Amino acid sequence: MHGFLSNDWAGMAMAAGVTVLAGLLFLATRRLWAAAPLLLLAAAMATGSGIHLYRVAEMERLYPAPGTFVEVDGQRLHVLIEGPENKGPTIVLFGGGHAPGTSMKFLHDAINSEFRSVLIDRPGTGWSGPARFPLSTAGEAKQMWEVLDKVGAKGPVMLAGHSFGGLLAANMARLRPERVHALVVMDATPPDVILYGPRLEELSSLSSDPWWNGLFALFAIDYQTLKGGAETPPAYVELERKIAATMGKAYAIQKVYATRPRTQMAAHSIYSELTPQGMAAVGYETGFYEGELGQVPLYLFAPQNAVGLSDVSTLRNAEQREAQRLQNFYAVARERYLDYSNNSTRIVAPADASHNFLYEYPAETTEVLRQIARGTYAPSVAAPQKPRK
Repeated sequence: MHGFLSNDWAGMAMAAGVTVLAGLLFLATRRLWAAAPLLLLAAAMATGSGIHLYRVAEMERLYPAPGTFVEVDGQRLHVLIEGPENKGPTIVLFGGGHAPGTSMKFLHDAINSEFRSVLIDRPGTGWSGPARFPLSTAGEAKQMWEVLDKVGAKGPVMLAGHSFGGLLAANMARLRPERVHALVVMDATPPDVILYGPRLEELSSLSSDPWWNGLFALFAIDYQTLKGGAETPPAYVELERKIAATMGKAYAIQKVYATRPRTQMAAHSIYSELTPQGMAAVGYETGFYEGELGQVPLYLFAPQNAVGLSDVSTLRNAEQREAQRLQNFYAVARERYLDYSNNSTRIVAPADASHNFLYEYPAETTEVLRQIARGTYAPSVAAPQKPRK
């Protein structure tokens, strides 16, 4: 079902199916009024689907793919690779969530004058074609290596991922540690947070809403508007403003392409990992044990404290003692990445930075990535101690 609904023409096919049902009902009853409601529904579905197809054509006309396409596991994946060859490691960037390459375009543009940089649209996102289901972080890690092989990025690779994209980068490093110049996890999603943490309303909606978003998008209907909901906290509005300012034109492109059903269906599939049951099901293939990455140079780049977590509804609604316990839990879980490699370094983001520090401090983030790629990075401060409960 996910695969069918990922196609932009699926809405028109569904409208045709309802039309056939109406025809069969008319033949069975010989009463037009009996088939009329289905005919009206089919007409509305076809109209909405036509609007959606027009919008897709417009977005593809306004924002054509800037890179090339490769075939991996029956999926057509888009990849943008720019920068000089044979001048240090190739840097591969992954954004948070199940984001397309546009989410890291600002870093890509800042470093590709010195290093070869790669952006890959994960299955179903950006300019990539529909995904093959089900999706998983471990499965995509294998696919990302195949993409790199097909575009000729066979030398040392520096993997840098933010949030859920950091977990993907870490999984890639485990598969081919001999190819990894360095692994940079930018406040990456720790599996422990999903397995042992509280059920967050935000994560629950991440795994449930996309399916409905994708279904309604086939008929040019905005499900989030239809659904309604609580007012967005001011802190989130301000963060979104900062992200938009940092990303520039790429922000508008990403927002437009995110409306495609293929993107929403892919998100629904892979975000099932962001539940205790989902992470437990893939824990062995996605999680890590201490020292599993051996001597792979691992850099945990993140805020020192759990800045911004007070904006999470579970914390806002918790009593003071429980809120503090949750803050400590998240902060400790974040540091677990340091245990995955025997050659790890902690990099502290600017003092007032949040989880999305790379958008708040793009210049500082870029400079850290450059230094790691050059092999010249040296911690300016001692790694912070893990907070105690």
